[in-house]
Amino acid sequence: MTLSPAPGLRPRRPFAALPATGLLVFPVLVAAAAAVGHATTGRFWGDLAVYRAGAVAAAHGDGRLYEVVHRGTDGIALGFTYPPFAALLLGPLAYVDATVGVGLWTLASVVALSAVVRVALRAAGSGAAGRAGPVLLGTAAALPMFPVAGHLQVGQVGLFLMLLVLLDLTSDPRGRWHGLGVGVAAGIKLTPLLFVAYLLCVGRWRAAGVALTGFAATVGIGFAWRPGDSARFWGGGLLDTARVTGDPRTVLNQSLHGALARLADSTDVRAVWLPVAALTALAGIVLAARCARAGEEFLGVLACAATGLLVSPVSWHHHWVWCVPALVLLAVRARRTGDRPAMALGALLWAGFVASAAWTVIGLRGEDLHFQGWELPHTNMYVLVGVVALGWLALRRGGPRAGTDPPGPASAPPDDQHERDGDTVTRADTIEDRTR
Repeated sequence: MTLSPAPGLRPRRPFAALPATGLLVFPVLVAAAAAVGHATTGRFWGDLAVYRAGAVAAAHGDGRLYEVVHRGTDGIALGFTYPPFAALLLGPLAYVDATVGVGLWTLASVVALSAVVRVALRAAGSGAAGRAGPVLLGTAAALPMFPVAGHLQVGQVGLFLMLLVLLDLTSDPRGRWHGLGVGVAAGIKLTPLLFVAYLLCVGRWRAAGVALTGFAATVGIGFAWRPGDSARFWGGGLLDTARVTGDPRTVLNQSLHGALARLADSTDVRAVWLPVAALTALAGIVLAARCARAGEEFLGVLACAATGLLVSPVSWHHHWVWCVPALVLLAVRARRTGDRPAMALGALLWAGFVASAAWTVIGLRGEDLHFQGWELPHTNMYVLVGVVALGWLALRRGGPRAGTDPPGPASAPPDDQHERDGDTVTRADTIEDRTR
C-alpha cells in the first residue's frame, strides 16, 4: 500500500497560482485594449454609445429618452430601444467619459463571460467549475467567437442578461426567489420573457409568478421614475421594429425572420415567417420542458434560449452568446464519455462561430445583402445550428437512460485523485482509520 501526501501537506507546485492570477488579469487586459482602441480610433462600441446617450437624456428629465439618436461613424442612426428601467440601471454611464465607459463596460463584460463559463461548467456537472484554469481557458476560447467578439465590439448587454438567467434557472428550483432573475432580465430587455413560458410548461407556477412579479416591478419602477417615457414605450413604442433594423435581410440578423428574408431576398416575408415562428416557438418550449422533466435542466434552458433566438423578429449576432454555455455543455459531455465525434462537432462549431459570415462574407463583398449560392448557408449558419439542435432534441430518445443520473454536480467525476483508488489512500484517510 502506498501513501500520498495529505492535501494540506502537498508540496507547492510552481506556477500553481497562474490560472487564478490570469483569471483576474485577463479581463483587465481586454478592457485596457478596448479603451485604447476606442481612444485611438473613435470607432465601434455603437450600442454602448446609445446606452450612454440614453442615460444622459434620461438624466435630464422625463420625455427625452426616446428622442435621443446616436449617429455612429458609419452614418447609421440608432435610438434607445429598451424600457426606461434599463436606462435607470445604465444611469452611471452618463457621468463618465466615453472611453472610460468603454473600458469599464468591457471589464464587466469579460468578468460576466468568465462567470457564464463557470456556471455552465457547474450546471453541466463538471468539477472543473471550481478551478480557475478551465474557466480561464473557456473564457479565452470564447473570446474570438463572433457572437462574443462582436458583443464586446459594440458594447452590448447580452452577457449580463444571460448570466442573470443562467444563475436563476440553474439554481435550486425550490428556492424562494427562483424566477426573479428572469423577471429582472426581461425588465431590461424583453426577450427573456420566453423563459416564463418555459417555467409554466415545466409546472413551476410559483417561479413563473415570481418572474412576472419581478418584471412588473421593473415596469412600475420605470413609471415611477420616468412616467412619460414609460407611457411612450409601453404604449406602443416597443412594437416599432423600424427602430431596431431597417432591413431584416442583413446577415447580422440571425433569426428565422432574417433567414427567410435572405432566402427570398425580400424584406416582407411575414406570411411565411409568422406561422413558422409560431410552430417553432411551440415546439421549442415543449422540447425544453421535456428536457427539464427528464432531469436535464441545463439542456432545457439552452433549448429555450435557442427557441427565443430563432423566433424573435430580430436576433443580432451578439444575441447568440448563448453558444458559449452550449459549447461548454457539449465539451463536458464529450470529454466525460470520450465521444470523439462530439469533440469534433464542438471544434467545428467553434470554428464556425469564429469564421462568422459577418467577418468573412461582408469582409469579402463589403455589403451584407443579396446573397446567393454558397453564401446562403454560410450567412444563415446560426439559424441552421439552432434548428438542427432543436431537431436533434426532437428525434432523440427521451431523457437520461434508465439507471443513470442526470448530469449535474452530484454526478461529476472527482477532480483530484486524492480519494481511495485501489491500494492508494491519503495520509488523512490512514489517520482517520486508526482513530476509529
